[in-house]
Amino acid sequence: MRYYLGKIQFETIDDNNGRVKKTKEQYLVEAQTISDAEAKLNEMFKDTMAEFTVISVSESPIMGIVK
Repeated sequence: MRYYLGKIQFETIDDNNGRVKKTKEQYLVEAQTISDAEAKLNEMFKDTMAEFTVISVSESPIMGIVK
């Protein structure tokens, strides 16, 4: 397994002024390939109320996680 850095953009409506608010977040994903990492991100956020877009997925320089 490898680790990938996924960048997600969420779009929500600000209740105070009605404008669209865009928020970007990064997630570390353990996957076989970039396509697999993107699919995992889409699966994770498919039921959220906010609109989201996977902006990018790239291989992370992280080699592993020590538990």
